[in-house]
Amino acid sequence: MATFVTCAACGARIRADRDRCLRCFEILVAAPEPKLLERLTREQQRLLAGGAVVAVLLVGLLAWRNRPTLEATAPAQPGQPRAAWNGNAAAPPPAAAAPRPASAHVPPPGAFLDTSRAATASFLTGNLQQAREQFEKALEVKPDDPEALNSIGQILDRQGDITGAIARFEKAISIAPDRWAYHFNLGHAVGRQGDWTRAADEYREAVRLFPDDYATQFNLASALQRAGDPESAIPEFEKAIQLAPAEASFHLALGNSLQAVGRLPEARKAFETYLQMAPSAPDAAKVKAHIDTLSTAIAARNAAQ
Repeated sequence: MATFVTCAACGARIRADRDRCLRCFEILVAAPEPKLLERLTREQQRLLAGGAVVAVLLVGLLAWRNRPTLEATAPAQPGQPRAAWNGNAAAPPPAAAAPRPASAHVPPPGAFLDTSRAATASFLTGNLQQAREQFEKALEVKPDDPEALNSIGQILDRQGDITGAIARFEKAISIAPDRWAYHFNLGHAVGRQGDWTRAADEYREAVRLFPDDYATQFNLASALQRAGDPESAIPEFEKAIQLAPAEASFHLALGNSLQAVGRLPEARKAFETYLQMAPSAPDAAKVKAHIDTLSTAIAARNAAQ
């Protein structure tokens, strides 16, 4: 059974396996389990402490055994060919050593990974500018890394540079076209520019790549609704509800689309379902008044037939 968390930014109730809030797109950070040691017995605490000591000793032993020596392999010289690693390829024969220019810069092994990790940490803590600079450094080491491009796109999106964000997402997709997140993020960005038709296209591709994600499905339906196609939005909203039946706001959105195409009794039912699921919602009184208005309209239409 799916579990849910509450977004600290907007208060939306979001399934716990999501990385971002459906409503405001803020990163969802799971709260750490409180006071774990208080729930352990004294014997369990002693065992846990003893295990930690053993782990530290083992790590120290491994570090000592694997310490670097003077016989470590020297880095490849500039101009030396490198074979693409395929998991079992033999190393190429050593080339004649050439003197390295003093100005040459060869990134150390793991430089990209280390920079990307630091950038991700900065991003998760909200330091967007520092994260962007670190991701840019990662791209200097590996210019065509789609994850770094996608991450920079997200940062630019949050900083308000939508055009720059779109360019990064598009480049990431050109490198890795089958990544769900890249199409999702591009759909969000072009939607912010008001291009809801293209947003729907990107969300549709994201749905194809990740059909069980309720947020992607809902965003596809919302993009169609905003693009002026409520008829097409209705079945997409219904699919979103099937994926996440506990999301009250999905029923509210479905009701709006149903009303837009004149299916008033079904719209009223969707609004009533929303109120049943979220009776204390801030807009509950407004929705209730709207239901009364719909009921009057339905009665008048029935009387005229």
